[in-house]
Amino acid sequence: MEKTILNSMFDNLLHIGNKANYWNPKMKSYIYGTVNGIHVINLTITAAKIEEVKAELKELHMSGKKILFVATKLQARDAIAKLASESGHFYVSEKWVPGLLTNFKTIKRRIATYMQLDKDLKGGAFDSLSKKEKASKMLELDKLNKAYAWVKEMKKIPDAVFVIDGIFEEQAISEANSLKILAYAVLNTNGDDSVLKNCIPANTNSVKSIDYIAAALKDALSGKARDASTPATSTIAQAKVKKIDDTKVSGEKKAPAKKAPAKKVEEVKAEVETTEQK
Repeated sequence: MEKTILNSMFDNLLHIGNKANYWNPKMKSYIYGTVNGIHVINLTITAAKIEEVKAELKELHMSGKKILFVATKLQARDAIAKLASESGHFYVSEKWVPGLLTNFKTIKRRIATYMQLDKDLKGGAFDSLSKKEKASKMLELDKLNKAYAWVKEMKKIPDAVFVIDGIFEEQAISEANSLKILAYAVLNTNGDDSVLKNCIPANTNSVKSIDYIAAALKDALSGKARDASTPATSTIAQAKVKKIDDTKVSGEKKAPAKKAPAKKVEEVKAEVETTEQK
């Protein structure tokens, strides 16, 4: 493990856990020790876990799978919202709506209501309403906006869920598990890694710590996803292009068309002259 990486993680406070009396024994293997009644997370394990999770998220992203990031904790909202939006995935940053995954059919109807209200507002339909009716519509729109603004394009349940602080977002993990959706989380020393596909043990109470993790995961989600709908004929086309490119590289040129033998040309000229004389 490079010392510079560990120093960077230390500087960004990833090592600070919760109070020693506020922990889960299931996280014992991730704890280095205790200082002044505060658990210290083993950063060597954290660094290894970051690489594991990055590899798994990258595979999901490159195969066109959708990930739902959940970070309603104030310290995590901005970093995770930026990570998800820049990588083309969904996120929840204001509040977790109960049943967002397990009752998705009903949620889709609520999203449709939200999108219609938003369309009416932009189209000027609210202008013809009374002040009381308009205020009521605006209140409902604001409420729906906070709940569904960043999942309104989610046509089906996601393929994976990634949360910041598995205890704080316990309901999201519970719903994911009930539907057998892959669940990942950043866990503090009070977390539970047994309900997850994989986790990153780190400080979940610091903006610097979460910013560091978000930046680390950005590389895994920056590539262009493979398009599973690409027709099989594209492979043949690519092979043809490659063959043409190889020809260009090797300097080979297409052989010019063969010219008619000189004797044949002379015979044709003689026949024309004979015809003209006749």
